[in-house]
Amino acid sequence: MTNNFIEVMEQKSDSELLEIVTKLKDDYQPNAVLAAQKEIERRDLSGEQVEQAELEIEEKEKKNFERENEPLGVGQKILFLIFFWGVIPWVMAGTFKADGYTKKHKDAWRFMKIGIGIFWGIPLLLILITKILSA
Repeated sequence: MTNNFIEVMEQKSDSELLEIVTKLKDDYQPNAVLAAQKEIERRDLSGEQVEQAELEIEEKEKKNFERENEPLGVGQKILFLIFFWGVIPWVMAGTFKADGYTKKHKDAWRFMKIGIGIFWGIPLLLILITKILSA
């Protein structure tokens, strides 16, 4: 099996390479990190290029943070509350998580649980009230 990390790293942007050798090095195989480091050395980045790459990394982290903490909209909350049953809302909630929308994922499941509670709670409450009133 050939080691093609060098070829892969040649295709990466400066910011991606810097991110791999600094923040993401534990997520990559040691040979991949080494290949990224060698590619950075080969490119002989200037201080300005490094600074620009660091700004791109910060912007990416900011976007990821905003995405993770984006809540469901009012319409989405109502839809998950009403349509808690079935595969489609479950898949949608899973898609939120896969796309990095952590808060939307949690909110979707919370509103589906509330919907289930209302669906079962109201009839049980009505049965209980009729039993109490008929006694």
